[in-house]
Order: sequence, then C-alpha cells, then structure tokens
Amino acid sequence: MNTALIIFLLILFTPYFSSAQSGRAKTYSESSSNPLQTQANPQNEKPKVDDDEIIRINTDLIIIPVQINDSKNKPVFNIKQQEFKIFENGVEQEIAYFSNQEQPFTVALVLDMSYSSVFKLQEIQAAAFAFVNQLRADDKVMVVSFDEKARVLCEPTNNRKVLKLAIEGAEISSGTSLYTALDLVLNEKFSKISGRKAVVLLSDGVDTSSKKLTSANILNSIGETDTLIYPIKYDTYDDVQKNRKDNAEVMYDDNDRPYLVMKPKEKGEREEDYRNANEFLKSLSAQTGGTLFRINSTTNLNQAFAKIAEELRKIYSLGYYPSNPRQIGVRYAVNVRVYRQNLKVKAKESYVWRKQPN
Repeated sequence: MNTALIIFLLILFTPYFSSAQSGRAKTYSESSSNPLQTQANPQNEKPKVDDDEIIRINTDLIIIPVQINDSKNKPVFNIKQQEFKIFENGVEQEIAYFSNQEQPFTVALVLDMSYSSVFKLQEIQAAAFAFVNQLRADDKVMVVSFDEKARVLCEPTNNRKVLKLAIEGAEISSGTSLYTALDLVLNEKFSKISGRKAVVLLSDGVDTSSKKLTSANILNSIGETDTLIYPIKYDTYDDVQKNRKDNAEVMYDDNDRPYLVMKPKEKGEREEDYRNANEFLKSLSAQTGGTLFRINSTTNLNQAFAKIAEELRKIYSLGYYPSNPRQIGVRYAVNVRVYRQNLKVKAKESYVWRKQPN
C-alpha cells in the first residue's frame, strides 16, 4: 500500500475513532443515586475499575432492594457495604452499587373491595389514608381497588387531597379480580415507572373473577420486576361459610322435620382456595423482598400499615453486574447475605432476564 493511500485512510477514519472514544459510558461513584441513567457499553465488556470509578452498563446492572431487621423485627440501617455479599446461582458477585440513602417511592395501594372483606368500608378507607399520611412528602401513591373488575382510582401522585378523594371513591361490590389488579399494576402501570416501587395489597388472597390470569402468571411475572410487595392478609373463610349456611334452603323430611340444603361450594368458598391464597401471598412477599402481614382487627390493620411505612424508609439498594452472560427468559437465583449476627435479611430471591443483549 502506497504512502498516499495510508494517509487518505487515516484522514477518513479519524472522526470515527474520536466519536467512539467520546461515546464511552459515563462514570458514577458509589454514592450515585441513579446508576440506571448511564449509557450502554457497545462492546458489552465487563466493567473496568479505574481510580475508584466504575464503568456502568445500564442494560446489565441488577438492582436488588434489601431490608435488614434485628431479632425484634426492627429495621437496621447502619450496615456497611463491605458487610454485604450477593450470590447469583451460588456464585458470589462483586457489588458495584450501594445506597442506603432515603429515596422517594412510588407505592400502589391495592384494596380488595369484594363483599368478603371482613372490614367495613370506612375502616379500610381510614387506615389507607392514615398510611398515606405516614409516607414522605415526595413519595407518590396510586390507588387501585378491585372487585369483579380492577379500577385505577388515582394515578401516582403526592397530592394528599387527590389521594383522599381517590380512597373515598372505593366501593364494596361483588367478585374478586385479584390477579387482574396485580397484573395491571405490575405489568402495565409500574413497567413505565423508574425508581423504587412497592405494592401494598389488602386482601384475603382469594381470586374468583380473573378470567385470563392465574396465580402462576403473577408469580412468573414478578421475576421481571424490582417491586417490593407487602400483602396485608385477613381471613374470611369462617365468614364465607357462615354466609353459605345463612343462605341455605330449608327443606322438610317425610316427618316434617326441617333440614338445611346448601349449594355445592363454589370457587372462593373451598378450603383449598384459602390454602392456595395463603401460599400465593407468602410467595408474593418472599420472592420480592416484601413482608406478609396477617391481621384480624382494625388495630392490626393500622399497625400493619404503619410498619410498612417504616420499612419503606429503611431500604438498601445493592447493584451488581452478573459475572456470566445473560440468557433471555432464564430465571436466576439471588441470595443476599449480611456478615453480622442475629439479623434477618429480606431481599428478592430471583429474577428473570428479559432484556435484549447489546
């Protein structure tokens, strides 16, 4: 190749090399509160550490919300980064992002408005609004109610007057479309919202009206979300059975002695429905890192809401870049450990990789 041709090629490609260098991903220190805004590394290379700065790849960074409680179930918020360890499929991962700073939450308040509710409507509304008032000023809340249908009563807002009107707009009705309501929040509404997110669900966990969705559909989809779920569970089984007995038909035998004839148990009235509901709510909280609360009175309801508001103020965020390439649709197990005695660690147990590779 002659000298003139070489010079020509260098002049031609110099702008390309310059733009490639300037397109390098932004760097964030460990105190960064929003690592997800960094640019993708076009080579999908492993992050490089240089002078305490980490090259972030937003398509690969896995963020895990973590809660730490002591033996008395009180939040612990003085854990240092070096005390945490994260394992994916049993392999330790390097923690690339750490934050214990209080950050705004978007909370979906999901209220079961079916006739099976053991609480009066006014009790639910009062407890729900008391919960809203315990959140921070910059936290946003959306209100969703469900009976036979799921209804968005209020999009995410921190306007307390709007939230009060939305909560007051909830009405008791027939049917229970729990799965539909959760799908609406997790896969439609929250999929468009970034930052910290949580669902507070008040329900007995029994679904009678969702036509296209099952509990398995919801549990599979939560592997793709970073949303914490806090179910507040009340038991309606005894009330449902009493209602069946009250509505039984009175018949008479050949000797004119009365006896009750009850209809066969329908969906939502069987013992197995309540066993499945209990396991479903347990899985929702365990797999997302939330907490399951069991309540039986208005006092317990208020205490549960207060505890959730407290926990939301004490969330750690840990981030890591997986050491192995991701595969679309594969579920990866996550285990977070804290090297300090007598602490309870609550964190997301797994996730499903859905993002397209670079």
